[in-house]
Amino acid sequence: MPASTSTTTTEFPRTGSAASTKDIELQLEQLREDIAALAKTVAAVGNEKASEMKSKAKRAAADASDASYQIAEAAKNQALTWERDLEGQIRANPLQSVAIAAGVGFLFALLSRR
Repeated sequence: MPASTSTTTTEFPRTGSAASTKDIELQLEQLREDIAALAKTVAAVGNEKASEMKSKAKRAAADASDASYQIAEAAKNQALTWERDLEGQIRANPLQSVAIAAGVGFLFALLSRR
């Protein structure tokens, strides 16, 4: 078989091809605009959700802070109450208090030597 030197090319009809190219370009431009609008919408929704989560986190942190402050105040008040009660007991029974303190000190000394 002899080799053919001609190449085959597909040619599109010239009539209407300029209109088709313009239509495709317009559709591509519209598609670009739609994608850009969609990206803006997605970003806005993402920012809104992020802001919502940030405010929820701030409220949770504030609630936790308030709760810990209240617990610390309650512990402080309880410690002050125990201090007053202990002071009252010491004033009411000074010899017994000294004997208990000496006994606790002696036990602590024994345990710390081992």
